[in-house]
Amino acid sequence: MANTELYRRRSVDNPAVHTGRLDLTRLGGSEIQVWEGTGVFNVCRSLFLRSRLENWIKASRSAGAPPLLKELYGFEEEAHLDDSMLLLQQGEDFVYVHQGTNSVHEYGKVFRGVLLSSIPGSMSQSFRRHYNAATADMRPRYMQFRTDFSARHLRWERIALPLVSDEKQTTKFLLVYSVPLDDKLEILQAAFDRSAVGLVAAAKTIGEDKTLEDAAILLANNRARTMLGMDDDAIPVSTVRDLRAWIQGVRKWEQIDEPKTTLGKTILAFRDKEKAKNITVVIEPIEHFVIFHLLD
Repeated sequence: MANTELYRRRSVDNPAVHTGRLDLTRLGGSEIQVWEGTGVFNVCRSLFLRSRLENWIKASRSAGAPPLLKELYGFEEEAHLDDSMLLLQQGEDFVYVHQGTNSVHEYGKVFRGVLLSSIPGSMSQSFRRHYNAATADMRPRYMQFRTDFSARHLRWERIALPLVSDEKQTTKFLLVYSVPLDDKLEILQAAFDRSAVGLVAAAKTIGEDKTLEDAAILLANNRARTMLGMDDDAIPVSTVRDLRAWIQGVRKWEQIDEPKTTLGKTILAFRDKEKAKNITVVIEPIEHFVIFHLLD
């Protein structure tokens, strides 16, 4: 009953349950913060994760004991299995016996049938320590962590729910759900849009006969749209060739001086007669992309 009483006795006003424990082990730039008890509800951002924890608490209180695997991994949770991972405890280690399709998509990796300890990097060692603590006291753990294994997401939040195979607690499992806290692309887009410099991004087109003129325009931030006289709704150019035509034919910028090249960047100077000012355009190749910096 100790695990269920944890949620009944503690008040959310108790500061002891608000503080997360920081895993001080540096994991290639990653770290893990862990919460347990009702303090989880003060820090968990995802309504989905909160609902999974509430469901575990409900099942635990109803049984007066740790929930059985068939209770949380059965019919009621079936709709959410695509978002879950199920780990089976084996001694001090854990093996992934299930990984939902959505989880595979988010992580970009398949962990099914893999031992936690065999996953490269020291992060698995830290997770194993926290998971063993959860199965020892049969209390859920909520985690926030940074990681470099996801190409898209920067930070995550996770709930690990301990389950047992039967009333004798012969075998223990962890039902794990993870949700991204933020998206690298969204962060970059926000920084891109808020830049005081006009920025236009283009993707190089594959093919030996393709030139910079064929590069496809992907993004133009707010400052660039203003300088180029473009509407906010849509970018009226598709390629760099179109962009040059827009600059010369629509904006009527006249190129002054010859292009200059330095440190791999090409610098062009234009005169905006309408506004009586000079515009500098710096063209910077970055891997498969080209960034145009517009400075006035």
